[in-house]
Amino acid sequence: MKKLKTILFLILAMGMAFSLQAQDTQEEPSWKETLTRHDFQFGVGDPSLLFLNNVNIHFGCYNPYGYTSADSWFTHDYVNTLTFAAPSLNFEYHYRCVQWFCVGGALSFTPVVRLWENVEKGDKFASHMYYISIMPSARFSWLNLKYITLYSGLAAGCMIATGGKFDPEERVARQITEVHFAGQLTAVGIQAGKNWYGFTEIGAGVQGFVRAGFGYKFQSKGKKSE
Repeated sequence: MKKLKTILFLILAMGMAFSLQAQDTQEEPSWKETLTRHDFQFGVGDPSLLFLNNVNIHFGCYNPYGYTSADSWFTHDYVNTLTFAAPSLNFEYHYRCVQWFCVGGALSFTPVVRLWENVEKGDKFASHMYYISIMPSARFSWLNLKYITLYSGLAAGCMIATGGKFDPEERVARQITEVHFAGQLTAVGIQAGKNWYGFTEIGAGVQGFVRAGFGYKFQSKGKKSE
């Protein structure tokens, strides 16, 4: 009887040892279980880069020499004295395909008001334009911690410009719609938070030099992130 108890004790001890060893050798959870897959974010950016290629637009400043083209200065007396561009509003969604790579899309909206003035007569007119950018995007996430994420990104698509374009000869704002190329390069971005987070980015493109805002990221249904 004593030998039987000894054998049972040894079997139990060996079973516990194998169980502990199995736990020690268990593989680490995959990124699919620890990292979120869906990411929504809303941000506000500096719109000044949107207008660098247009000579008659100056971001929120007085421009006594503004004009629509080199010849128009001699054909009419109206100049673009002031252009005000509100901050660019941006919405983005990204889906994590692999641990370091996400794909998605970006939508941006920037309103612009231009003031025109006849220097001699003192007449003033205002025209409004709205710039809407739609861009597929990719994000490269090169540091993924529990509360901090560092990334870079690239987006390219089209920009729709619509609104009233002032005709200085007839003194009316004509409704137009134009389509242009739109792009955004994110040199570096940082997210701070778990599910709800704040972010800031430095880059170049239609969304501006600097962007900041907040977002929400979550895991697919039935999976939990640590």
